[in-house]
Amino acid sequence: MTGIQVRVAPLDLPHGPRETMARLRGHGRHALLESALVMPRQAEWSYVAGPARATLYTDSGGTRLHRGDAIVATWRDPFEALRALGVDRGSLRIVGDPPPGLAFVGGWVGVLGYDLVRHIERLPQQAADEPALPQQWWMAVDQVLAHHHPSGQWWHCTVEGPSDAWPWSEPQRRADWARTVALARADGPHRLPWHAGARRQRMDRRGFERGVATIREAIAAGEVLQVNLTRREEFGFEGDAWSLYEDLAAAHPAPFAAFVEGPGFAIASCSPERFLHLRDGAVEARPIKGTVARGRDEREDGLRRQWLAASEKDRAENLMIVDLMRNDLGRVAALGSVRVPELFALEPYASVWQMVSTVRAQLRRECGVADLLRACWPPGSMTGAPKLKAMQMIEALEPLRRGFYAGSIGYLDCRGGMDLSVVIRSAVVSDGRAMVQVGGGIVADSEPAREWDETVAKGERLLGILSEAASPTVPRSSP
Repeated sequence: MTGIQVRVAPLDLPHGPRETMARLRGHGRHALLESALVMPRQAEWSYVAGPARATLYTDSGGTRLHRGDAIVATWRDPFEALRALGVDRGSLRIVGDPPPGLAFVGGWVGVLGYDLVRHIERLPQQAADEPALPQQWWMAVDQVLAHHHPSGQWWHCTVEGPSDAWPWSEPQRRADWARTVALARADGPHRLPWHAGARRQRMDRRGFERGVATIREAIAAGEVLQVNLTRREEFGFEGDAWSLYEDLAAAHPAPFAAFVEGPGFAIASCSPERFLHLRDGAVEARPIKGTVARGRDEREDGLRRQWLAASEKDRAENLMIVDLMRNDLGRVAALGSVRVPELFALEPYASVWQMVSTVRAQLRRECGVADLLRACWPPGSMTGAPKLKAMQMIEALEPLRRGFYAGSIGYLDCRGGMDLSVVIRSAVVSDGRAMVQVGGGIVADSEPAREWDETVAKGERLLGILSEAASPTVPRSSP
């Protein structure tokens, strides 16, 4: 692509990212990528992107680019679609002075589902695919409102270019962008209520613990080293999924929170885990493996942190996934560039302590976003090792396909960068249901009862909010 111009300028807005997103909903399709828990050098920016100029999605019928009422392009391979729609960063002209750390100025924002892996590996068809959701869904954006949390400063990013390809510029675009800014400054909308129905476990404790035992047997037989086993809980859902996101993010702030909604679905994510970050050819992954519930007071919390730090089982679980990520990245990394600068770091979240490691690499010059995703999909922390065998066991043990859960949400920046979280600690709303999935990595010395308890700790805050709202008479109408 040629002739693309990116403008970046400081902007005065009176509200934070969540409040700004609330004002823009209903005026075209928007997405929020929110650093709801600010972490220095990791999560300092939030982005409100949209309205959408086009959508790219993959389902059972293939991969299609949709503009207005028309399908304008199709692909058999979803990764080739991402390659074809990538923007040549060499053709971009920047107007203005982007601040350090501003990583998303326009491009694509959306979600990749776990089952996109079926375009890479041949897996058995055992788990039920319900509800049917896209395997990936992206929206093209030529406008981003970017908020820097440490300074409180907003930046307005807009992209102009060809009218027959991304960003599909039209004569009225500048007026449309001005309208977005005016809406962001307007009075807030009335909050809409939501209501949850009865809670339903799609895999009960007995079934989950039986799955843990089956995995341990496979490990003992030398078939696999680790498998990530998960289970779904769901509630009937009525009302506004955005209001659900507001409540979840307030109760469970996370560095990679997000709200994305498309035809027939919405995702309210409070993810603590970064899958892949790419900027100027440098790749970073931050897999999470190892969890313990927070303590009831400062002393107990400190003791639980110490326990997790010393846990040989959790360290082994984490190290296996670090090695898997090193292997995945090695397929597209420059020779000798894969390294692990941080191993077994501990991070506190609302309900749990997590063990996090960092893997970095330099992408080979001939490789791009599509190559990186194909090499690493799906997130290794959500599969196990070896990856293919672990995914085959997941298909056999979990009664339902994962859909968006265990996939990724984030952006593909028009300058060649990318940042994706792992879809965990999230509620997916579709088909009149709110679905939350939780799980953990099963290794040789995993205890079935303790693994169940770990899933309870991981889902406590999110499931608690949904359970609290599952009243027949009182909808959730205020934070």
